[in-house]
Amino acid sequence: DSAADAEALAALELASPDSSIKPLFSHGGGADDLEVPTSWDIDVETYVSHERVQYYLDFFQGPGRERMAIWLARLPRYEAMIREQMQANGVPEDMVYLALIESGYSNSAVSRARAAGMWQFMKPTGRMYGLQVNSYVDERRDPVKSTAAAARHLNDLQDRFGSIYLAAAAYNAGAGKVSRGLRGLPAGSVGLVDPADDSSDEDSTNNDAEFFRLYDTKYLRRETKDYVPKLIAAALIAKEPTKYGFATPPAVPPFAYDSIFVTGQTGLD
Repeated sequence: DSAADAEALAALELASPDSSIKPLFSHGGGADDLEVPTSWDIDVETYVSHERVQYYLDFFQGPGRERMAIWLARLPRYEAMIREQMQANGVPEDMVYLALIESGYSNSAVSRARAAGMWQFMKPTGRMYGLQVNSYVDERRDPVKSTAAAARHLNDLQDRFGSIYLAAAAYNAGAGKVSRGLRGLPAGSVGLVDPADDSSDEDSTNNDAEFFRLYDTKYLRRETKDYVPKLIAAALIAKEPTKYGFATPPAVPPFAYDSIFVTGQTGLD
């Protein structure tokens, strides 16, 4: 199952639509046709008609359909825990769907860059947010601890950039890359900062629209440009799966665990 996840996530990362090809599925002609009746704490309504969002809606219903259904079936096990952590850290709860595009909610996921776990932390970033990563234990694979670390990380990025979509882009590419991109936008843009300071808190005047201004520039890699449209498409489907032709995920018990104390020299077996 992990190998199938890795293959599907790699295909998702490398997916590159040909604008000359008609989409596999029709979603209507505009935002009115795609009105989202449910409530959100991230802005999907403004960007639902964006061409890349449309592309990833088609991708998840087409080439990625089988794996998407598996990932949607995993979501109920972790959703309550992830939403609780996001809320506790001042992050929109709907960022629960970020883990869908990162790992398909797999704790054993490992990327080509050696990022690991549900939230795909690299070792240095995981350690920065309090995760143990050594030859004995890798807490990037712990769903509870890694979720708490991801929520804190997203909160820091959101505070820095003032936008959850810029925070998501920085989660993917690094905060410095996003800051440099913002500084490259035309004079008068929101959120321009001191060119010598990659960590300036002045980034916090940005908003979600600034991500889509960056999208139309050369300052971000294609993977990062597509990261937010991919998140929006995944969120649309995950929140209303039947609207997009997926079965309602089966009811499963929420993730739970026990904590125990062990004496010294206790064998793991």
